[in-house]
Amino acid sequence: MIAYNKTWLANLRLRDKLKKDLRHGNISDAEFKLIAEKYPVGFYSPPPFVRVGLFILTCVIVFFADGLLSLMAASSNIVEKASWFFFLGALSYTALELMVNAKFHYRSGVDDALLFISMCLFIAGFAIMVSDLNIGLNYFPLSGSVLLLSFFLTLRFADMLTTAVCCISFFAFIFFGCEKIGAVGLTIIPFIMMPASAGIYWLSHTNSSSPKSINYENCLIIAQIVALLTLYAAGNYYIVQTLSDDLNGQHKPIAFGAFFWVWTIALPFVYIWFGLKKKDVILLRTGLILTAAAVATFRAYYQLFPIDVMLTLAGAVLLGIAYLVMKYLKTPKQGFTYAEPDEADPMDRVKIESLVIAQTFSHAPTPPADEGTKFGGGDFGGGGSSGNF
Repeated sequence: MIAYNKTWLANLRLRDKLKKDLRHGNISDAEFKLIAEKYPVGFYSPPPFVRVGLFILTCVIVFFADGLLSLMAASSNIVEKASWFFFLGALSYTALELMVNAKFHYRSGVDDALLFISMCLFIAGFAIMVSDLNIGLNYFPLSGSVLLLSFFLTLRFADMLTTAVCCISFFAFIFFGCEKIGAVGLTIIPFIMMPASAGIYWLSHTNSSSPKSINYENCLIIAQIVALLTLYAAGNYYIVQTLSDDLNGQHKPIAFGAFFWVWTIALPFVYIWFGLKKKDVILLRTGLILTAAAVATFRAYYQLFPIDVMLTLAGAVLLGIAYLVMKYLKTPKQGFTYAEPDEADPMDRVKIESLVIAQTFSHAPTPPADEGTKFGGGDFGGGGSSGNF
């Protein structure tokens, strides 16, 4: 399903791992070059600055081309119809497939831009198709259409942006579906979104370690982050209060207010605790970020201090806790340490050394008949492996 060459993707992951081992001194430059030659990567992936430049250039070219086509077709009165946006989206998507499959672009900026533009054009077409002049956009079918589109693009190109759009549109589809029910649906939205977001997090976290999902590792990380944020937002007191006010048309206390206050204040610390227990960086960092959201929510209802003072105090407390934790973890405790690891895991070193040895001997030539020419000490640049290896 994925558009990119799976063999090259596997070789690219191997190279990234070898670069880490190279930095830690587990392999030499010559060994890295030898393995890189044995496992080539044919993608065109320029440096970050070039990638940004190509992204901007591609957007400019596509916008001018689409604008020119729209001007040429303006007299036929089809420019404002959904079919025209689907046509332009299909052109961009076709160019995307050609750049990926014929020119082997991978995160080059060109494929990123074409993917982004085609997705936006298709979404615009869906929005026009489901809009009504009397009531405006019909968000329920629109979110469903965006969900299917972004899910396909995520499976095809393993892009993090389309993954985020897919997750957000999924939760939007549930939200607007509950809204269709009426007052009862709006009342139970928090209790529907909580298990939905928890389920998305569980699925993405469980599949992140599956070999079948290895090409979608970054996508699953994005899904986990969006699910964790949505899980918190579903029970945040301020958000629930705002929805209740919109439903009732007036401000009044919400039902189960104590539950939502406990959820608002306690859930970030639950994330942090599970992040430390499971050694999960995503949970840990998300919990730290949501701590600020909990402080801001508390400040919105109980104005003990100005918001800048409140956030400053919260930040000072977090910095103090971080300093104490870093000082405490200078000596490793229960698998946690503040220090950067000096070397890779021993089992990983065994795998790397086995790979180096296998590739070295597979490249060792037969002894030449004429021994008049000496190639020196080897080191992968002469007639075989040196005695040092």
